[in-house]
Amino acid sequence: MGETNDVRFEELRCLKIDDRWLKLILNGQKTWEIRRTNTKIRGRIALGNTTSKKVEGYAILKDSFPMNIQTLLENNHKHRANAFITGYAGGKTKLYVWVLEDIQTESNPKPYSFSTGSWCHT
Repeated sequence: MGETNDVRFEELRCLKIDDRWLKLILNGQKTWEIRRTNTKIRGRIALGNTTSKKVEGYAILKDSFPMNIQTLLENNHKHRANAFITGYAGGKTKLYVWVLEDIQTESNPKPYSFSTGSWCHT
């Protein structure tokens, strides 16, 4: 989890993440982002803060796979969201784990373009 003084702000897909979760990701305490849907996207992505509307970091989106709620709850150390998971699932029996690696902090956060849904562009 290094600061990226030499990583240029570049055109990337940007995953919008709530401030409370993004801080845990950037601090190295959260490596799984939990979502209701799967994604085929892999590779380097920007991490956008939904509160500041800025790109505050980068990561490699390594994998995405379904996981049942009970197994998610047993893996809280990777996603830090147990108090949130059951309500977020809304009765679904599984959610999707998006695995993040090589997480870096952006030293000079810049605004991302607004969009709806989970993704935006830098």
